[in-house]
Amino acid sequence: MIWLQFVVCATLVVVVGTMLSRYADILAEKTGLGRTWVGAILLAGATSLPELTTGISAVTILGNADLAAGGILGSCLFNLLLLGILDASAGSVPLLQRAEISHILAAGLGGVLLTVVMLGLFVTQVLGLPSLGWVGLPSIAIVAIYFISVRMISHFEKRRVQEVREQEAAIYQYSAIPLWRAVVIFGLLAVAIAGLGMWLATLGEQIAAITGLGTSFVGVIFLAITTSLPEIVASFAALRLNAVDLAVSNIFGSNIFNIFALAIYDLIDLPSMWENLAPIHSFTAVAATLMTSVAIVGLVYRAARRPRWYISWDALTLIALYLGSIYVIYVTTSVAQ
Repeated sequence: MIWLQFVVCATLVVVVGTMLSRYADILAEKTGLGRTWVGAILLAGATSLPELTTGISAVTILGNADLAAGGILGSCLFNLLLLGILDASAGSVPLLQRAEISHILAAGLGGVLLTVVMLGLFVTQVLGLPSLGWVGLPSIAIVAIYFISVRMISHFEKRRVQEVREQEAAIYQYSAIPLWRAVVIFGLLAVAIAGLGMWLATLGEQIAAITGLGTSFVGVIFLAITTSLPEIVASFAALRLNAVDLAVSNIFGSNIFNIFALAIYDLIDLPSMWENLAPIHSFTAVAATLMTSVAIVGLVYRAARRPRWYISWDALTLIALYLGSIYVIYVTTSVAQ
């Protein structure tokens, strides 16, 4: 019965996630905000809610901040792996060559937030940086940088969209759909995908417990994939709509939102979270930062054609870095246990 519920829930996530991407694309056109901003902020926020709620449950109910932090940083790694997987499905032209170079802004801001995580762990655990009450100073920095990032992406994308419109006539695909309807339907779909994501995460936890994988490394990876299913579906749906910028910005924006969620966990975790997190999280943050740097190189280099094996070098590097990072995390956590 539990597997049947899982299949039904996953199917609904696919349907709702596909519709969510379409209406995100409609909002990008109707509001003039552009696919980069809508994907990085609105779509990424909606598809990342399952990770947020699962982490809050891990902190408040299980009292396990390491599980919450591992889920968030592991999700950042998986999102960047998704860039490589999308590239293999992008057709004859490499994914990052089709995407706007302006995604460097969101990717770079995500790298800044990941660096704050690394520094936060170092200054609290090695240098003994005091907390502000029960809230760590790194969390305050993350919250501030997150809202600055939202503002910077918004201003930059408005400027870029305006420049494009001045140079060429805008092509409207959704003129028959009024803005109010797009806003209402997107909001309803965001609530639906959040609810389905939470249900999916709960079912994933139950399946991991039933199969005996609950506390194992494989169980953690299984849960990470289930909570990331909305991002996977939304990104592939955007790619099918030929909205490459929506798909790419959703991935970078999800990582920005994920690090913001880490600060939220600290706000609701009465003991100082940063002082008690396992050192392995620093490695995960470093690996995610390295993968982000590879993605930025891919955006700048913009390979004109694929190698013979039908996947670009940057995508291959992202996949290799993900597999290598997961192996190191597995070995490290196995030894620690």
